[in-house]
Amino acid sequence: MRLARYEDQQGRHVGVVLESGKIVSTPWSGFEGLFAEADPYAALLDIDMTAAEVASPDRMLAPVVDRAQIISTGGNYGDHLDEAKDEIQAREPVFFPFLWGAIIGPDDAIVIPRPDALTDYEVELCVVIGRKARRLTEENAMDYVFGYTILNDVSAREVMAREIKQVMLCKSVDTFVPVGPHVVTKDEIADPHALRIATYLNGEIRQNSMTGKMLHRIPKLLASLTTDITLYPGDVVSTGTPGGIGYFRDPPEFMAPGDVITAEVEHVGSLTNHVVAGW
Repeated sequence: MRLARYEDQQGRHVGVVLESGKIVSTPWSGFEGLFAEADPYAALLDIDMTAAEVASPDRMLAPVVDRAQIISTGGNYGDHLDEAKDEIQAREPVFFPFLWGAIIGPDDAIVIPRPDALTDYEVELCVVIGRKARRLTEENAMDYVFGYTILNDVSAREVMAREIKQVMLCKSVDTFVPVGPHVVTKDEIADPHALRIATYLNGEIRQNSMTGKMLHRIPKLLASLTTDITLYPGDVVSTGTPGGIGYFRDPPEFMAPGDVITAEVEHVGSLTNHVVAGW
């Protein structure tokens, strides 16, 4: 099942995306309500899609719980480490959070804050947590996954070029974390480690890899992350980006006002945003 979050004249809603592309309404105004159900997936199956009202969204929103914990994984693809050479070195999964002010939805604008900002793209497959999760094991971690979505980890490269440890100011610039377009429930994806993952800048391919190139797979990431941190229903954990980012291209290539960037994961969807100047 494919779920969207949208806004219309009546407010904000969660909807089910049909194969036709139409969205039908559900009883929930947000993912908080869905995840408050004893069994969210069973609650979705109880909806009579033939009788549900077809929605007319004015705007699509990031398909996440408001103020969810959204956590990224760094240096988790072999081809990304290969292109980075000695700039990225990690002996274990490396995690960092995104600030809420950076989160935007599909078709929203990525706002480059300054003319000197070196604005890069990073497509990432994400898992959406379905149950309160603490001290998971690699054996049971997937039982806590509700579904998958896409995140574009837009990055201000000049910040980390100045100071490599300044991750938050590089990654959580306002509007720099598009998420969406939908949440695809776990049953729709037979193997999350066998998906093509790519970015397109103005229609031209830039990143082009497979999720099987993750160094640490989803169960390992979730087990490591929840050793001392609790994840809650609706939290989002990204799994890292593959090679092909603009910073390591020859010559380096960055996004500019007027560009259109699409982050794509096979069977999950395509997340497209346009780029504008903030000065």
